[in-house]
Amino acid sequence: MTKRLAFAVAVLGASLALSNGVLAQARSELGKAEYEATCISCHGPVGKGDGPYSEFLKLKVPDLTTISQRNNGVFPADRLYAVIDGRAEVKGHGPAQMPVWGNFYNAKATEYYKGFAYSPEQFIRVRILSLMDYVYALQTRR
Repeated sequence: MTKRLAFAVAVLGASLALSNGVLAQARSELGKAEYEATCISCHGPVGKGDGPYSEFLKLKVPDLTTISQRNNGVFPADRLYAVIDGRAEVKGHGPAQMPVWGNFYNAKATEYYKGFAYSPEQFIRVRILSLMDYVYALQTRR
């Protein structure tokens, strides 16, 4: 391998590593912002289900830090996505006490992209996945 090729490979590798770090940080910041805007009032600042509105709800607000524990060490991403999105009924989820965030994000996308062609599903998916990434980071590790 020539020095020029080795240098090019090193620069490419460094660029990819930095971009992955920047993207991960942006996703984490968006997830935290979404959590603080949409979840904290019921689930609390660290996801324990002790938010200021939790006392007014009929059902106990789930502790988000133990999702993996309650599922035999597996983070149920598909199910969590469906619960957060809320536009499709989730079998076994019980009454839809939690707001339907898919509809909320759809309305936000309409405002955000007013006058431009867009796909609301992409907007919705990015927000839900970022939020899920943040909730995953809240999981209690044994």
